[in-house]
Amino acid sequence: MHVLAVLLKALPDTMPPMTPNGFPKSRLALVLAVLVPLGVLGDALWVRLAAPGTPPWQGLDESWNDLVGGPADGLRWQLAQLLNRLGGEPGLALLAIAVVALLIARRWRSAVFACAAVAATSLVVELIKLVGERPRPLDVMVDTGSWAFPSGHSARMAAFVVIVAVVWIPARHLRAWWPVAVFLTVLMMGARTWQHAHWLTDTIGGAATGWAVAALVWRVCTPLLDRERAEREAVDAPAVVEPAAGEEHLS
Repeated sequence: MHVLAVLLKALPDTMPPMTPNGFPKSRLALVLAVLVPLGVLGDALWVRLAAPGTPPWQGLDESWNDLVGGPADGLRWQLAQLLNRLGGEPGLALLAIAVVALLIARRWRSAVFACAAVAATSLVVELIKLVGERPRPLDVMVDTGSWAFPSGHSARMAAFVVIVAVVWIPARHLRAWWPVAVFLTVLMMGARTWQHAHWLTDTIGGAATGWAVAALVWRVCTPLLDRERAEREAVDAPAVVEPAAGEEHLS
């Protein structure tokens, strides 16, 4: 038992510091982060200028809306309800807890990034909604607020998985995280269409916007995050002991 206690006490010192990941070096990542929200904005304009209820992809949306959904009970409904709530105030409460945890860990720069990514995503989504003014499906099964396109829940989930990738996932595990991130995002998209709270293309536009805006904030916050990473790595780096003056070293 004594040996185990000693090992557990020494374990944190052997673990690498938790540091934010750097923005991808590929220029394509930055180009997509800029162009994707502009493309979604263009789609919103297309919706606005089309005849009421007849955007170009309305047929696809109606077919999907007829295909999914079911009674307001059962496991799938409960899962959809859970995701519905996580996209609202309970989700913001969890974000607040995560930010406090970052501040306690003296990672205020990561906390700034997380807050900025969520705020920017919400702002961009609301602005695009005002441009498109697309109505939601008539058979919506839950309480909803603003316009349909793009989906705010899908956008926030997409932004969330990017934040997790930047702040909490070690660089060596990022490749394993991205499939999980895609799964969580698609799960939220499915939940929103299952409850007929959104058309399918609303969720696609929302997810694309959330990923892109969070990535763009990641790029903007790169100097802050790089400084945090450098400081934490310097603190955890082993000290270099300089030889005393006049000390001889045998070869």
